[in-house]
Amino acid sequence: MHEDPQIAADNQEDFVVRDGVRMTVGQARDAGEEMFRRGQESAVHGTQLPQMDDASDAFADAKAGYEAPFKQEDWEVELAGNGQDLYGISRGGGSSDYFRIWGGVDHQNDCPTNDYSFNSLYFNDQRDPEVIWQLAYELVNIFNGASELFSFQARKQTVREIYFLGKRVSRRQQARVIALLERPRMSQHMWEKRLAQALLNSPRLGLQILATENEDIYMMLKYLGFEASWSNYYKLLETMETHAEMKGKKIPGTKAARGRFTNNANNFSLVGYDARHGLKALSDRENTETAMSLQEAHAFITDKCKSYLNTIYPQYFNFS
Repeated sequence: MHEDPQIAADNQEDFVVRDGVRMTVGQARDAGEEMFRRGQESAVHGTQLPQMDDASDAFADAKAGYEAPFKQEDWEVELAGNGQDLYGISRGGGSSDYFRIWGGVDHQNDCPTNDYSFNSLYFNDQRDPEVIWQLAYELVNIFNGASELFSFQARKQTVREIYFLGKRVSRRQQARVIALLERPRMSQHMWEKRLAQALLNSPRLGLQILATENEDIYMMLKYLGFEASWSNYYKLLETMETHAEMKGKKIPGTKAARGRFTNNANNFSLVGYDARHGLKALSDRENTETAMSLQEAHAFITDKCKSYLNTIYPQYFNFS
């Protein structure tokens, strides 16, 4: 007489009772994970926990999810911008955990795509979508500033959407926050390892890491991330010179090059409404300085920034 196959299978598995229902250990685990995930989603989206007996296993799992810290990989920030640029960074040895980029491949249709996303170790333990949105905005802005250091009017990345466990989180407007993100919790050895890897992959990723805890680099990248203009470039020049002076250093460069830039930036007759000064009465002395284009001004100011980095952070940078 042969044993029923179902009975034989049942005898080989461990069973438990979950909220009055007999099920396998695997089924109980799956049910618990589902309720845990529902609890997390309730916390993120600002909804109440599912209505159920608060003494039940299901409620306990949902409550645990609601109160649990979230992980970096739970979040996805969808980007819009220069996909080719992100392709190079994401394939160039792996991007930093500060700005972990992935995408560029449509796995379903087995073809390339311009869709890219990122998350960040700053997202660890964050439960408030408002905080995630502001962190995402700030990290993208710093990255855009770093891109502008190497390319005039570089195509900017923007935040398209943010997802938690694959579900869209409602949009938040960018706040006017001016503050360093500061270093995440990690050992000095781990920080040095991540910075070295980022610099090896791309100077922009290394600059992004340094900008989270160094005011001078932060301000440099923030100004570069603004609209390209004479007034913004002049503010950046003064800011870098001030930081250098505070550190007892001087940024290399000729007085003639600086004079040509400042003369243009100050002069309404040369650069128009973007000049630092408005229209003034003509003086007896004619302005003989050669006009600069905004692109030439960008070349001057970014060369100044690179010289600053070489001077203040020679252990990390050696721009030619």
